[in-house]
Amino acid sequence: DEDDVGQLEPISPVTRSLILCLGVCYQARLRKREQFVACVAERFQHPCQLPRPHSEWRFEREINWCQRVFLDELKLGPNIAKNKALCENVFMMVVCIDLRIPLFLVGKPGSSKSLAKTVVTDAMQGDSSPSPLFRLLKQVHMVSYQCSPLSTSDGIVGTFKLCHRFQKDKSLDRFVAVVVLDEVGLAEDSPRMPLKALHPLLEDGTSGADDKEDEEGEMSTDIIPRHKRVAFVGISNWALDPAKMNRGIMVSRGEPDEKELESTAQDICATDRAVQGYISPLISSLAKAYRKVYERQDR
Repeated sequence: DEDDVGQLEPISPVTRSLILCLGVCYQARLRKREQFVACVAERFQHPCQLPRPHSEWRFEREINWCQRVFLDELKLGPNIAKNKALCENVFMMVVCIDLRIPLFLVGKPGSSKSLAKTVVTDAMQGDSSPSPLFRLLKQVHMVSYQCSPLSTSDGIVGTFKLCHRFQKDKSLDRFVAVVVLDEVGLAEDSPRMPLKALHPLLEDGTSGADDKEDEEGEMSTDIIPRHKRVAFVGISNWALDPAKMNRGIMVSRGEPDEKELESTAQDICATDRAVQGYISPLISSLAKAYRKVYERQDR
């Protein structure tokens, strides 16, 4: 029970940091995570020791607790469920945006990708944020680009350059501009192959030599200015090719199991206790029926 956190055997800050690092970099990109957790948790040895014999449970709980801390700081509207998908998406988005690490959110429609973007934008307002936790983080300014089969590389590069201008002359320790490519997978169908422009943009924030000219139009030999390193979030219903995905962190959301479906439904109905009373006896059967239909349909 999460209420018993204070009664658990303590672990060192270094151990906790290592767990969260593994969760962000590796576990988040896996759809089936049990084998990864079992393999990694048993290899924690002194001085980064996990309590035995429940090391796997503790590994997962440390990640879940940290994710919940961020989610519990958000003011969500009525009928919004604080489910696992939203919890993980918000946590990963906050971490990667604040550190300017490229992030790809991959999941089927309904996996809280766009919702996470909206609530993170509202929460990460720097000193103006209503949350004491989020006041410690950078203020964000998101610039969205809607991808489609008609997308061009100029449109994507232009979005990055717009974010460069937003960051210029700002305190980069307290402000970050974010390029958000919505439905980025649709751009893969474009014959112009616009996503090739992402390769250098995700590595150093520039599109190539044309971004390294100084104000007089001459080539600059200086290092890339800090204001050209912006944050990036790519939202897609399916995974892109590895050449792009490997240039950032990836979150892969699988299909929810029956337990998560039931929990989500309960949270949605919790705003109105009368409605919840009527619906609660049906939720378990509805979740099982949904899973059966989903598993039988053509993928």
